[in-house]
Amino acid sequence: MQYFGELQTKYEEVFVTSSYMYFNAQDEEDLSIKDFKQKIKSGKDRKKNIIGTIYMYNPVVTPMGFDSTKFLLDQDFDTFDQMIELKAENHITVYKQAMQKSCVGKIVEIKNLFNLNEKHIDSATLLDKFNNDLEKYNSSQNTEFDRDLMYFDPVNFIPSGKFVLFSWGEKLNKKEFPNIHEYAQVIYDTTVKLGKQIVFVYKKEKSYEGSIYLLQFPTPMHNVKYKNAIASALKEAFKEFPPKSAFYV
Repeated sequence: MQYFGELQTKYEEVFVTSSYMYFNAQDEEDLSIKDFKQKIKSGKDRKKNIIGTIYMYNPVVTPMGFDSTKFLLDQDFDTFDQMIELKAENHITVYKQAMQKSCVGKIVEIKNLFNLNEKHIDSATLLDKFNNDLEKYNSSQNTEFDRDLMYFDPVNFIPSGKFVLFSWGEKLNKKEFPNIHEYAQVIYDTTVKLGKQIVFVYKKEKSYEGSIYLLQFPTPMHNVKYKNAIASALKEAFKEFPPKSAFYV
């Protein structure tokens, strides 16, 4: 599997504005950047080659050839605003293991609630900023984070492929951060209206319906205690195609 994406920077922050996983066939050579871009060049190409979309919370990625333990802007990286290959590590390996067989030869697009490429962005201070930004998103008011780099339009974005995997974790809190919750709600409701095959994993005691009500969709990156159980549930979800939601205990 190869992992591609585009990074942009502004005000000393790094954002991942697009990213994709390509599931190579067993005997297939790695794609060049040029070859990969051809697969998503037009709407027709995207429809043919993208099999599904994953919604995550935020990216934590590193370009190939760079140090994952160091801040990217402190390194000699300057390949912004163009498609590059990224390291397939950490959370990406979980999806690779779950999807490899059912998505072979195809692309899965990744979209994030927040495009900020940084670990641990769930502090109350940052969430307050996101919440305030999203209140202003559809107005002419200035947002603290660049609206085009940090967020995406949940009303007009159409997820690619036959399935949509919701995997943004269990951090959403309607009472504390209502605008973030509404942002996520619009994303989920739009996906339902489009008739996509919706997939997520959930804790059995919380229930399928309860996860939808709370918009909380577990991911191994945010739940260390149940990391292995969630990873196993993801494999179960993609055991057949089209995938279907699966629970863990």
